[in-house]
Amino acid sequence: MNKTFRLTSIAMLTALSIVTNLFTVPLSGSNSMSFTIAICFFTGIYFGALPGAIVGFMGDLIAHLILPQGPYNVFLALSTTLFGVICALVYKIKLPKLVKLIVAAVICYAVCLCGLNTFGLWMYYKASVPPTISGLIAMLSMDKSQIDTSFWIYLAGRAPWSAINIAINVVIVALLQQSGVIEKLMTKVRNKDKSTKATQQEEQNQELNEND
Repeated sequence: MNKTFRLTSIAMLTALSIVTNLFTVPLSGSNSMSFTIAICFFTGIYFGALPGAIVGFMGDLIAHLILPQGPYNVFLALSTTLFGVICALVYKIKLPKLVKLIVAAVICYAVCLCGLNTFGLWMYYKASVPPTISGLIAMLSMDKSQIDTSFWIYLAGRAPWSAINIAINVVIVALLQQSGVIEKLMTKVRNKDKSTKATQQEEQNQELNEND
């Protein structure tokens, strides 16, 4: 893939990730609808695990710097980083595209949304501890009886909303895949790269022949 196209695409996806992190749709309580998952999935599928991680992490970090809503939550940041990574790794498995998308979504739902996301928010809103590594260490030694809502009860309240969130994002990615527009664009870019390389090789061969 052309390096310029790749870097430009990743930069654009990072910008989209920032926007989707800034403009979320409130659902209920601390639950919100974010289209960041679709952006991260898309990046992981078409550009790989590292770009997926970069787009997810930078989108979350820059959005926080622009419009902070409380302390920086490292668990939310890790969750957003992993969306693209998990999707990229799952897409290496030889399965139908829709099956791979569903498998990636289920893993992300369990690990990222129900696990990291929920834990980070629970620390801040219910345990009243900064959602950081130092906050986690402090929480290990604190009196848990002071926490009025356990993690599992908080998770039970968030799980249905998280399911709606990821389901909508999966539908968006699935529709993009089924449309074939992205695949056609990628194929066009690859063909152009091959054509450019072939032309360059021809020119090099001509130069060698002329020198001989």
